Amino acid sequence: MLLLSVALGCGDTAPQTVRTRIKVVTQPYLALAPIYIAAAESLFAKHGLDVELVPITRPSDAVPLLLSGELDVLSSTAQAGIFNAAARGEPIRMVADRGYYDTASGCTHIALVVRPGLDTLHAAQKVKRLAYSREANMTYITVRMLARAGLTMEQLETTTDVPHLAEIDALKNGKFDVALSGEPFLSHVVATGAGTVWIRAEDAAPNETYGYVFFGRNLLERDREAGRRFMLAYREAMGRYLEGKTERNVAILAAALGEEPAVVRRACWAAMRADSRIDTTGMLRFQQWAHERGLVPTLATVAQLWDSTFIAHADSVARRAVH
Repeated sequence: MLLLSVALGCGDTAPQTVRTRIKVVTQPYLALAPIYIAAAESLFAKHGLDVELVPITRPSDAVPLLLSGELDVLSSTAQAGIFNAAARGEPIRMVADRGYYDTASGCTHIALVVRPGLDTLHAAQKVKRLAYSREANMTYITVRMLARAGLTMEQLETTTDVPHLAEIDALKNGKFDVALSGEPFLSHVVATGAGTVWIRAEDAAPNETYGYVFFGRNLLERDREAGRRFMLAYREAMGRYLEGKTERNVAILAAALGEEPAVVRRACWAAMRADSRIDTTGMLRFQQWAHERGLVPTLATVAQLWDSTFIAHADSVARRAVH
């Protein structure tokens, strides 16, 4: 597995002389912004952590590694494997919000886009070929978006997990009629004229949480103190992220994603809750959908899925800092 070490030596104000080393999964998406900001601004080091960022292609591949202790943190959409592990009583939990479909922002972070030449008002009668991600939560939101147009996945010819640049070419060439796209790649599609936003995730699942920070065995059982310190750094980074498209934030995310600053600046940044709390509506709806399709045989309880104590600790630290 390719490992990308992040040096976090500057600005370390924590009293620990030896930092706790943890491994955090990353992907090239704007929704991981708080993690990239925490790394670039030495916030992990400030809280006594030496963080190793581990790039991974499919979040579902990280689930067994979280359970075994080879990885510590996953920032991702919901994964069927996590619900199944939680229902079995295994140590894996959602601990923080990592994005929700904000209907009030007027900003589109994930959408179905249609190829050039298709009128969005009449696309439902003409789309035949769909490209989307087979990750369960992305399949779920694709199904919900298609339902708004009166379509089902079974009515379409589907292709999964097309590389983003290839997807742009395929839309332009008419190989696909519609594709699922998220930022920063959604901005590429629109800016290059490869597609037009057709149905927004924000309209299909209004205000539902879709992204989560997950802890695995190490931070839930072996070293909960490291988990608490991770949450302090994450919440501090969240505050900086919510300052918006500052010059510093844009520079950090452009470097982390390998994009030009102009691309990052024009993209829709995922809506995230300042307190990092999870609205359980979205995760329970996803679990029920996955259960009905046989992806999640046994339903997990909210208590099996979500550990709110790390956020509660961060809240208490914040209150003490004020007084």
